[in-house]
Amino acid sequence: MIPGHAAIPEKLVCRSWLVSIFAALALAVPAPSLAWTLTEDVATCSKPNMNAVAERVLEAGEARPTASDMAGSFGPYQGSAIDISDRFDAQAPTGDQTSSTSSVTPQPSEDQKQRTNVNPLTGLAVASQGNYTPLTLDERWKLYIKMTYASAGPYLSPVVNSLLLDQANGTPRQWGGGFPGFGRRLASRAGNAVLQGSFQAPLAAILHEDVRYIPTSQRSFQRRALHAIIYSFFTYDDKGRPTPNIANLTAFYASTAVTSAWLPGIGNAAKYTLSNASEQIALSFPLNVVQEFWPEIRHSLFRRH
Repeated sequence: MIPGHAAIPEKLVCRSWLVSIFAALALAVPAPSLAWTLTEDVATCSKPNMNAVAERVLEAGEARPTASDMAGSFGPYQGSAIDISDRFDAQAPTGDQTSSTSSVTPQPSEDQKQRTNVNPLTGLAVASQGNYTPLTLDERWKLYIKMTYASAGPYLSPVVNSLLLDQANGTPRQWGGGFPGFGRRLASRAGNAVLQGSFQAPLAAILHEDVRYIPTSQRSFQRRALHAIIYSFFTYDDKGRPTPNIANLTAFYASTAVTSAWLPGIGNAAKYTLSNASEQIALSFPLNVVQEFWPEIRHSLFRRH
């Protein structure tokens, strides 16, 4: 038996526990600080905004739905993972509606700039759910640069991953401990982050998947938090419909597989890729939660007394 071989599963279990605990704490922290910002919505969070829905239907040139029609549309989807309101709000005009809308009301230049803005803390861009428009190739290129190199998010993530997934467990042990070991692990994680963005961007363009985070129109804290977790695995396609986020998930595993090539003492590269990439996905949940509640967080941080 290879020395130290039996200890590998135990290390993986301990590390997985650490990741799970950190993710749970990170998801729980925003709750008390953001609860006060949502109290005004308690009375309305359980009711769909029927007037707004009807207005959107009228603008699309369709007949106003009756109360029974709306009940029939929403009823079967109550409690589903992807709420029907997400699907309804996400529908983009098709056919002649798209061409007529773009020709009559062109998108202002400020909106174009807003579409490629990246949150400096999370490193995520945001797409509008109620007025969704797909990314152009030029916008995809700009977002790749910003989300991979030109914001704080791509540099914050390697710090967290190198601390929680590597330094805390001394992985790989050949790099030693202390600041020299942490420096090597941080550099490795930074390279992994660049690879991840470089895999995701072209694959998302090929699969017509959006690389931005899509906040929900729901007001309930629980629904918004659940939506943030679900949209770690889902995104929108070019038609504004929810679709599995294959590009993002593939990028996690592909970049980790490449990273294992320069890590000493990995042994089973497939096992390392599966476990480590899955842990990175779990650590991305808190980032989505922060992005979902960013308007409230920003208001709380910068409000004037």
